[in-house]
Formats: sequence, structure tokens, C-alpha cells
Amino acid sequence: MGISVDSAESHRKFIAKHGLKDLTLLSDPGGTVARMYGAYHWLFPVASRTYILIDGNRRIVFERKMAVFPLENQTETLLREIDAHVVPK
Repeated sequence: MGISVDSAESHRKFIAKHGLKDLTLLSDPGGTVARMYGAYHWLFPVASRTYILIDGNRRIVFERKMAVFPLENQTETLLREIDAHVVPK
């Protein structure tokens, strides 16, 4: 699931453009959620690229804030972190 300060309409266009069928994108137009997680830019109306994994007890178990570029090997990194922290053993 992804969330950004972009509009729901921009999310629909992005999903359609890239043919993403199994992706949920949530819109946070006022940046409320981004502010809760310290991802909202202090000067501009944008959010930083922040990766957060939350476990079943609502604890943040992984967090990486990136300036501009995506997390290196983002899919593999996130899957590894999910396996380590979120998936029951």
C-alpha cells in the first residue's frame, strides 16, 4: 500500500498508466498522515519518500526516509524486512 499527498485522481492515472492492478494508493491531500510520520516537508507541500512497516501491534518495525531517490533494491529490501519483522514465525 502506498500513500501520498497527491490526489486520488492522480493515483488512478498513475495506476492506469503503469498497469498496476494489485496496488492500493491512498491519498493524503492535506498531509495529515505524512505529518504524523514526520514525512511532510517543512517548507513545500510535499512528502518525502518514506518507507514504513508497521507490525500487527501497530509498532513501527522498519523506517527509512529517502531524500529523493527510492530505497535501493526496494522490493527485495521491503520483503526481507517484512519476513524479519511482520510475518509470524
